Amino acid sequence: MIKEIRMPNAGQTTDAAVIVEWKVKLGDKIQRGDVLLEAETDKAVLPVESFTAGIVIDILAQEGETVEGGDVVCVIGDAKDVASYSRSAESETTQTTQDRIVTQEGQDDEFIPIMKRPLEKPALPAEAECFPAMPNSKRLAKELGVELGTIKPANGVYITRQDVLAAVKDRPHDAAAYTVMPMGRMRKAIARRMMESVSTIPSFQVTISVDARQVLDLKKQLEVLRQIKVSYNDIITKAVSVVAKDFPMVNARYEHDEIRVYEHTNVGLAVAIEDGLIVPVIRNVDMLSIQEIAKTSRELIEKARKGILLADEMGSGSVTISNLGMYGVDHFTAIVNPPESAIFAIGSIEMKPVWDGSNFKPIEMMTITGSFDHRMIDGAYAARLLDALRTLLEHPLMMFM
Repeated sequence: MIKEIRMPNAGQTTDAAVIVEWKVKLGDKIQRGDVLLEAETDKAVLPVESFTAGIVIDILAQEGETVEGGDVVCVIGDAKDVASYSRSAESETTQTTQDRIVTQEGQDDEFIPIMKRPLEKPALPAEAECFPAMPNSKRLAKELGVELGTIKPANGVYITRQDVLAAVKDRPHDAAAYTVMPMGRMRKAIARRMMESVSTIPSFQVTISVDARQVLDLKKQLEVLRQIKVSYNDIITKAVSVVAKDFPMVNARYEHDEIRVYEHTNVGLAVAIEDGLIVPVIRNVDMLSIQEIAKTSRELIEKARKGILLADEMGSGSVTISNLGMYGVDHFTAIVNPPESAIFAIGSIEMKPVWDGSNFKPIEMMTITGSFDHRMIDGAYAARLLDALRTLLEHPLMMFM
């Protein structure tokens, strides 16, 4: 039976995805759960698995092509479907060539190699020879400012990415020359969402200093006495979820011109990766122990850095935590991730002189800066919220009461 494989919804900000790489080819026999392709969304590269076993009898989207959630990307069938299958008229118009699979008489159960109709070079005007280009080649040429009409493809038929890159390399250089860095979907999405944040959210910042000695002690005790490996971020994440019980606007999102306050705390973790930033989300943090938070955060961060986060492991956060302390950053401000109400920027733990009323003492201190959406949170509310967070971090046993 012929079955269509459709592109799943891509993620939190768009349903579009770009086919990065096909892991199968026409004629391959596959099993349920096999990875068919990898698709790049605006947040990550996600694997698309087959829900059925069979033979790949048609591929309707090529590498570099943008597809929407729900679009058919390939067709799976049985050996008997190979000869009878024909692409629908609608699908036919989306392809430049038609792949045909044939069987030989007496070989019903054997798959015979794919027969492809050769591409024909189109008739070109003598005065302006212009070759067709693959979709990803067109996008690259646009990003690099290369005129397709000036490119003669190496294969003599159609323009590839290599042809575009070669054309850039051959361009004359001058004193004012510069390099255009192609923006991937993730970088474009970051740019779009950050512009959305600064142009639509009336944000403000509040900063506190926290005596971090008790956080350091708790981390040490958990690791030594309970054999639980935790980070400072895990403890702060738990503290934010506890504070949210008394300050529910931490769980608010500004959506469709209304403020929606959610029952549980979903905390996003800003994770730096090679080509951008991604925010996996720990869900229902208020219902998790520190040990569970630590385990989940490690798994999500590892998957984020490997580019294998699933769509349901991103998005729908209520508050985000961004920590640059490991880079020696004392303090910084972060941009609110719309439609969330707040983001907390965590600085490094540093030894600082603190006046205790009679003397200066060296104390390990940490700076936390909260950025808030003023449509949902006012200054006094934010100040009380951060004061409660400081109290909790300086007396962390209160989190377990």
